[in-house]
This record gives sequence, C-alpha cells and structure tokens, in this order.
Amino acid sequence: MLQMRSILLTGTVLLLFGACGNTGTQNIPGAVYPPSISVTGVGTATGVADMAVISFSIDVSNSDAETALDEAAGLAESAIDAAVEAGVLETDIETTGYNLYMEEEYDYNTYEYTGNNIFHLTHSFSAKVRDIDQAGDVLAALVEGGATSVNGINFTISNRDELIAEARELAIADARNTAEQLAEGLGISVGEPVSISEWVDYYGGYDSYSYGGMTEGSYYDAPPISPGNSSITLNVSISFGIE
Repeated sequence: MLQMRSILLTGTVLLLFGACGNTGTQNIPGAVYPPSISVTGVGTATGVADMAVISFSIDVSNSDAETALDEAAGLAESAIDAAVEAGVLETDIETTGYNLYMEEEYDYNTYEYTGNNIFHLTHSFSAKVRDIDQAGDVLAALVEGGATSVNGINFTISNRDELIAEARELAIADARNTAEQLAEGLGISVGEPVSISEWVDYYGGYDSYSYGGMTEGSYYDAPPISPGNSSITLNVSISFGIE
C-alpha cells in the first residue's frame, strides 16, 4: 500500500518576459521568446520494500596465484549453490567485482620484507532476493556456503512504476500550484506548459548487517530482517505560458 509524503515546495522561480531567456538556456540573438513562468515542483511517494539485494564476497590470500584462484572459485560456487538452494534465482546473482593483486610479505617482527609474494583475490557478488521474507535465510546460507564477507543489504521495491507515477503527479501539482500563486500575485493567468523536464531520486532502505572472517561449513542462524519503507522523490521543472 502506497503512502504519500508531504509535498516539498519549489526550489527556484523565474518569471520571463519578452526576449528574456531562462537560466541555463542558450538564447538565439534576435529571437523573441514568449513570456512564461518557470517553476520547480517536488513530489515524494513512499511504499514498503518487497525485495532485498545482498552484497557478498569471496576473499582469499595465498602465496600461489593459481591456488588462490582455485580456492576462490570453489568458495564462490559453493556460496552461489547455497543461495540458490535458499530460494535465490541463479539469474539474480551477478558478479560486481573481481580483483587480484600481489604484495610482498612484510615481517612485523623484523620490520623487513621477506621476499615472499602473497596473492590476494576478492570476488564480489550481488544477489537479489525477490521474496523478502527469505532474506535472513539467504544470508545464513551464504555464510554457511563459503562467503567470507557479507557487506550489507539494500531494500528496494521491485516495481517502482506506480511510485514514480504517484510522485510525478504530486510534483506536477506542486509546480502548477506555485505558478498559479505567482500569476495571481502579478495579475496574470497561467497558460499551457511550454517545456518540462524531470529527475528522480530513489531512497531505499539499507541494513549495514555484516559478517566477516567466516569459515566454510560454519552454521549461522538466520538473522532478523526489517526492510522498512522505500521512497522515490521526483522533481519537475516546468515553464508555463502566461495569458
């Protein structure tokens, strides 16, 4: 069920007459522009999150690069299989990063480099949990399956079209209301819109819940998950003709 947040009023207002151009708009020399009122409007719509996106990674260090690669591949396969078994679609798991680098080992007792090379590999993934009630079980499954780090959860709404439409309606109403107030104060009337642009800000819930330093095969209970609400704020900039 969607809930409406209070409308935020305009940020900038610009009244244009004759050959005056809108800020940020390049004017053509000699051109005559119709008089207009330019305003901004903001609308925010809020809904309950119904999908979770979990970020996790495989972190491996070894003196042999090939061994590090093989170990990471095995842990990644095990973690992915565990997530799928817990209810995640395999097509909803994707690689978000892959980093392999080498550093020379440093002995903190002698304060000298040993001359031995250590290879570090991090393979990062994201997994969409479309049934948000399964998010806790998926977290536990990832850890048991071999994920060495679970970096957090983002909560979102799988179909945001309805929220965007609601926020857009609120933003347009906000902009028109401001234009009409200005026009009334100046003794003119608002005409048809002559230009419009919009931009969207999305605010999803986030849980910084994390695991670190796990060992494969360890058992973890599913943690409690509270998705909360997600909101979309849509901004419009509209120029209305004046009559």
